[in-house]
Amino acid sequence: MTNGCNDWGVAYSHIVWFQNLLQTHKNIECVERHDDIVFETDRKVQNDHLRILCCNEYTMGLTAVLRGLQEFGHVSILYIGGGWCGYTKQAKDYCIGQSIGLFNTNEIHGALWKNDYWNYHKRDEKGNPVYSYKTG
Repeated sequence: MTNGCNDWGVAYSHIVWFQNLLQTHKNIECVERHDDIVFETDRKVQNDHLRILCCNEYTMGLTAVLRGLQEFGHVSILYIGGGWCGYTKQAKDYCIGQSIGLFNTNEIHGALWKNDYWNYHKRDEKGNPVYSYKTG
């Protein structure tokens, strides 16, 4: 896996951290990286292939989602960065409607286990869905 460059401002350290997360995840059996921030992965249990775009967006809005899809074609998951990162409700709703996962670090581990990964969400103590919504 070579390190290229990206127009998304994703630091090499962030890319390597995410690469390591994928390589050590128990449901991922292979990881290949291209275009510096795109990861091609195969899942063991589901026996499927996921294309993941690694971003570092404090607040991922619909415009950034559409930019990612335009620049990289179909992606299965948009990984947006650390637990402090989030997304707008509009971006999350769009991604769910398109069967695209939109997750931060706190969400990606569980999503990689779920068959319908795009619908994955954490739950609060009462069982209600918890999303990492942010505004602007």
